[in-house]
This record gives sequence, structure tokens and C-alpha cells, in this order.
Amino acid sequence: MKELMVLGGGQLAWMDAPSPALGSPRSALVRPIASASCDLDRRLIAGMTPFKPPFALGHECVAEVLEVGEEVRGVRRGDLVSVPWKIACGECPQCRAGRFTACTAVPRHAAYGVPAGGNWGGLFSEVVHVPFADAMLVPLPPGLNPLAVASASDNLTDAWVAASRPIATRDDARVLVVGGTESLGVLAVQMAVAAGAAEVDYLDDSDYRLDLARKSGANVELDRVLDERYDVVVSATRDPQALHRGLLALAPGGHCSCIGIIFEDPKIPLFGMYLRDVTLSVGVCNVRPHIPKVFDLVATGRCDPLLVSPSVVSCEEATEALIQPLAKCIVVRERIT
Repeated sequence: MKELMVLGGGQLAWMDAPSPALGSPRSALVRPIASASCDLDRRLIAGMTPFKPPFALGHECVAEVLEVGEEVRGVRRGDLVSVPWKIACGECPQCRAGRFTACTAVPRHAAYGVPAGGNWGGLFSEVVHVPFADAMLVPLPPGLNPLAVASASDNLTDAWVAASRPIATRDDARVLVVGGTESLGVLAVQMAVAAGAAEVDYLDDSDYRLDLARKSGANVELDRVLDERYDVVVSATRDPQALHRGLLALAPGGHCSCIGIIFEDPKIPLFGMYLRDVTLSVGVCNVRPHIPKVFDLVATGRCDPLLVSPSVVSCEEATEALIQPLAKCIVVRERIT
């Protein structure tokens, strides 16, 4: 089979690899048919992360099930499924507590698309091994467009959780989304609107993303000073200064969900946050429990993920398309089941 490999800074190539086999009666083999670039992927390709090549790329996809182990009950050959980015057993104490990202049945940080916690392959590959099929795979409802939910594996669901959880505990929430990545900020605008925010403002320096945020329901004409104005801030930026500005924008009792990955320790206005009794949440999203809700939001038209994914390409075009700036990209394959 072929897998898409990061070979070095800015170098992507399809490489031959052994086809995986079922690892246990609980596992499955799947074929990604709509694989999306995560906002992290361009930095992985460019060599701007702690993860060193070579490694297989990709951790967002919808796939068709090719084969299942004899103990698998939730999916069968031919089903379309979302494949969460994190490897998790669903049965250990951490998984039962809802912390799939801390699963103790596999090495720490075990995930698709990054060389951490072992080699699990990438979700751009032709065939992918899923070790815990019933715990991980989420079947698509009939009629749902696989392209629209290709990012439910990570970015799309991450945006829903980051926006909806703090909005749910606040009446008439005023929301600021701090953008700066390819899709997360705009998706967070859509999810904040879907979660019932009273108003959503969007902060970014990209005219392209500002236009997408406006189309998604946000106000993009902001005052220069935003301090102590917002009940909820969703920080979807890689820029420490933008995160700092978002934290200062929290009103008393506010909450900031930080979902942009910043590898260096940022400056945090801790004393000012202390005086306003605000909270900051940071962490990888446990997407698996929330994917069915995201499916429903897409199916009912309450969000439009394809707005941030204007580029749909073949596998042959992927090595060029995935290094382009600005937008998410979806790589497609024909079904064989």
C-alpha cells in the first residue's frame, strides 16, 4: 500500500509500506476516502514542531471499513466511519472517565499522524489499522456527506467542544474567537453560533479568514481595545501575543478555551486573570464522545465545515496541495466496498 510520508522540512512523498493486518479480534482495517489536513499538519510538514521525520501524515478522516475482527460488533465491512485521531481502548479507567487522550492501554500520546507513542500510521494512507474498532470508530448516519465531516476526527469536534461547553453555562454569552490557524477559528465561530451565543466577534489579521468568519456569523469590525468584554474567548491561534490579548478580553467570571497549539511557553497575564476570577482551559480534545453531536450539527445545517475546506484533491495532487497556505485541504479516494 501507499502512505503519505513527511520526509523532511517541506518534503512530502507517497511511499510503499506493508499493508497492515488485523491486530486482534477487536480491531478493524479501514480505507480513508476523505482525509483532511489538520491545522497542525502544515507545521508538521515544514518541520516546525518537536516531531522529527520521517513519519506518516494525517489524523482526520472518514473511511470505509474493509475488514473487522471477530469480536467487533459496532461496524462491518462497507460502513463509513469517522476515525478519531487518538488511539484509545475505551475500557481503561481513563477512557471510562471520558479521557480517551490519556488511555493507559497504549503508549502515552499514541495517535495517528505524529511520531509519538509508537508508529500508528497516518490517515492519508491507503489502509489504516484501528486497534479498538468499537471504542474508536463512529459510523456516519445515512446521507451525511463524508467531505463535510472529514474533520470530525479532530478540528471540527474540537471547535464544538471549545465553544459549546463554556457557552452552555452562561446566559446570553458574548464570545470572542481569536483566529490565526487555517480552520479552527472560523469553525469555532460556527460552533459558537450553533451553541446559542448572543454575539460572536472574530479577531484575526488575515483578510481571507475574516471574510470566512463574517460569512459564518461573526462581527469582524472590532474596537482596538477589547479588555474585559467577553464571557467566553476561544483562542485558536499560534501567536502568544494574540492569546495574551484574548485573555485580557475576558470579562469577570469569563472562560477562555485555548485550542491553538503553542509549543513555547507563552506570557500569561495571571494576576489580571486572578482579579477577574476567570478560567483558562487548555488540552487536547477528547473528540470521540462528541462526534455524534457534530454529525447532527452538520446534517441539520447548523454549521458548514466545507467553508474552510475549499480544496478537494486527488491523492496524486496531495503532495502539492497540502503545503499550500491559508485553507484546509481534503484528499479523496474512491470507495472499493
